[in-house]
Amino acid sequence: MVADDEWPSVLAADPEKGWRAFIDAYTPVLLAQIERAGVVDRDEAMEIYTRVCERLSDQNCAALRRRDPAAGSLRGWLAVVVRRAAVDYIRSQLGRRRIFGAVRELDQFHRRLFELYYWEGRSLGEATEMLRAEVKRDVSLESVLDGLETVDRALSDRHRSELLSLVARSRPPASLDDREASSPIVEPMSESPDPETVLRTREIEERLNRALAALPPEDAAIVSLKYVEGLTRTQIQRLLRLPDLTEHRVRTIVAALRARLSADERRPECPSV
Repeated sequence: MVADDEWPSVLAADPEKGWRAFIDAYTPVLLAQIERAGVVDRDEAMEIYTRVCERLSDQNCAALRRRDPAAGSLRGWLAVVVRRAAVDYIRSQLGRRRIFGAVRELDQFHRRLFELYYWEGRSLGEATEMLRAEVKRDVSLESVLDGLETVDRALSDRHRSELLSLVARSRPPASLDDREASSPIVEPMSESPDPETVLRTREIEERLNRALAALPPEDAAIVSLKYVEGLTRTQIQRLLRLPDLTEHRVRTIVAALRARLSADERRPECPSV
C-alpha cells in the first residue's frame, strides 16, 4: 500500500503505471465521496467520476504530483476535487434540466421562485427583488419565505437529493490549486442592475440579518443554513450535531423569523442627527 506522501514520487517515476496503481487504490474512495456529495443517479455519478479522473490524470498527474502532503490528508484533498467536479457537472446541466412534475403543478410565482433559488442560486434578497420586478407587484421577503416553504413541501427526498442546492449553490469552478476556493463568490443579479434595485436588495438582506440576530443562536443557525446556504434538514441536523430536527421545529423557527421581520418593518426610523 502506497502512503499518502509517497504518491508524488511514485507518479513522477512512472506516470502511467503510477496512475493505474492510484486509480485501483482510490476508485472506491472517489465513488463513495461522489455519493456523499448527494449524487445518487448512477449515470451522473459515473460522469463526475470520469471528470475527476480526467482532472487528476491531466499532464501526467500534475495536480497529484504537486499536492503538498503537509497540507492535509489525501482523502480530504480528493473530497474537494470531487465537490468541484460535481459543481462543474451540475452547472453544465442547468440549461437542460426540467422542473420536477410536483413543482410544475404549482402556480407561476412558485415555479419562478424555484428556478431563482434552486437553479440560479439567488439569495433571498435577490429573489425577492427579481420577483417583484417580474410580477410587477410588491413582493416581500416574508412572501418569499412562505413560497419556499410551499416549494419545499412539494419536493420529495429524491428531488432534494438531486438538487443538493445545486451542489454548494453552483459556485463557479475553481482550480485544483486554488487555496481560496472556500470563499463564496456572489454572482450579480444581472449584468447592470440599477442602483435602486441594488439598494433595495441590500435593505432586504439587512432586514433578514437583523431578524436572524434576534433569534436564539441555534435557531438562527438552522434557518440560515436552510434558506441562506440551501442545506436540507438532514444535512443541517448532521452539521449542527442535533439529536433530532423535525419539520415542525423548522416551521416554528421560520414563523418566529417572520414575526421578527414584521416587527422590524414596523420599527420607526431613527431620526437623523
